[in-house]
Amino acid sequence: SQYMHVRSPIMKCWNATHGEYEWHERENEEEDLTLSLLPVKCFLKARGSIPPRTWSSNIFASLAEKCHSRELRELADDARKWALEDIAKHCDNPKMSDDEIGGGEWFLAYLRQCHRDIYDDIDRTDPTILLRKNYVPGDSGRKHKIGDIAVPSCQEGFRFIQSSFNEKKSSEEEEDQLRQQQPPTMNKEAEVMAKILIDIYMSKLVDASTIGKIAQILSTELEEEEEQTQRTTTTTARKNIVIVCYMGSVHTRALAEFFTSPKYNFTKKIFCGKQDWDEEEGRVMHLPPELWNLRMLF
Repeated sequence: SQYMHVRSPIMKCWNATHGEYEWHERENEEEDLTLSLLPVKCFLKARGSIPPRTWSSNIFASLAEKCHSRELRELADDARKWALEDIAKHCDNPKMSDDEIGGGEWFLAYLRQCHRDIYDDIDRTDPTILLRKNYVPGDSGRKHKIGDIAVPSCQEGFRFIQSSFNEKKSSEEEEDQLRQQQPPTMNKEAEVMAKILIDIYMSKLVDASTIGKIAQILSTELEEEEEQTQRTTTTTARKNIVIVCYMGSVHTRALAEFFTSPKYNFTKKIFCGKQDWDEEEGRVMHLPPELWNLRMLF
C-alpha cells in the first residue's frame, strides 16, 4: 500500500458466547503506521466536481467560474487572503499567536511530547491559561517556568521533520530495526510539529471554506431572484437571507472578526451562550427571541 495507515487504539470484537460486540484494547504493535508516507497524490473528491477537486477547492472554483456577482467573488478572494495571512501568523509563532479564549492546544501538545515531566506534573484542565503563564505550580511542589518554553515556528518544525527522515543510523541500529520489524519513525519533536502544522492549516481552511460556502449560498439565491424577475417581468423585493453556522467558538469568533472588519462592516447584535464555563457547569444554550422569530434580526 502507498497510503498512510492509522488505527484506533480500541477495537470492537464479536463475543460469540454473549452474542454481542465488546470493546477491547488493540495490541500495541497494531497501532503503528504501516508506511511513513503521506497520501499527497490522492484526496477525497467533491461530489460532482469536474475536473476532480477537494470540497474547499470546488467551492472557490465554482465562485470564480460561475458566480455573476463581482462582490461575492471578491468576498471569496478576501476570505482566502485572510486565511493565508492568519496561517502565516500562526506558523511564525504557534504559541503566542494562538486564540486567547479557546487556544492552548498546540502548546499543550508540545509540552506533552517534548517536556513530558512538566506536562505530567501541572494542571492541564485549561490549556488557554498556560499560554500567558510564566510560572505554573506542579503537583510535586515544584514551580515550572513554562513562560520560557516556546513552540518552534512551523518552518523550523518542517526542518525537524526533514532531518528526522534523513537521520543516518548506524548499521547496528538499522539491523535492530529490521530484526524487530519496526516501521520508520520520527522523533517526538518532529512528530508534534507535523501535527501542529497540519492543524493550523486545517483550522483556518474551515473558516475560509465557510465564508466561501456563504458566498455560494448567496450567489444561488441571487440567481434565483434574477430568474424570477425575468419570468414575471416585475422587480421583486430583495429577500432577507439568514445563514446559521453551527461551529466551535474559535471558528465563530473568526467569522465574526472577518465580517465586522471595516470592509464589510457587519454589526454584532446578539451573543448566545458563554465564552468561559465552569468545569461542572451544564452547557445549555437558550436561544434568544431573534432566533425564534427571524424577522427581528432585520
